[in-house]
Amino acid sequence: MNRYPLVIFGCFLGSVGCTASTDNGSPPAPSSGCTQDSSVSGCDDPSTGYSCDNGDTPDQEDSSLVCSVGTPSGDLTLYCCIQFTSSTCSADPSVQGCTGDSFGFSCTGTDTPDEADSSLNCSTPTPGAGGASLYCCSN
Repeated sequence: MNRYPLVIFGCFLGSVGCTASTDNGSPPAPSSGCTQDSSVSGCDDPSTGYSCDNGDTPDQEDSSLVCSVGTPSGDLTLYCCIQFTSSTCSADPSVQGCTGDSFGFSCTGTDTPDEADSSLNCSTPTPGAGGASLYCCSN
């Protein structure tokens, strides 16, 4: 049986350092198909550019990322993503009308996405399913 060394890195946006661990008993993990890409234009601070292939999206690997609608570019799809955590608002790619570098959000209660992240500039809410409020936000 072949043994493949696997190094697992843990880095998060905004972190000061990264951690690494080694597992010599597992085969190499497949790549997610997405990488951070500083050449993606239109990603204003604090968002980060990503380029993806194989139909992958950055938020598949990191659920705390909220990403814009992908823009095709050759064999890749380009995204602008932000870190976002809220107990009453969540990313919602089904929100209609979010274009460019804007992100769709669905919120319950009276909280808004820009209360959880003050760098966001959000639209006026529209009614969603189950009494949710829907927003398109950009930074």
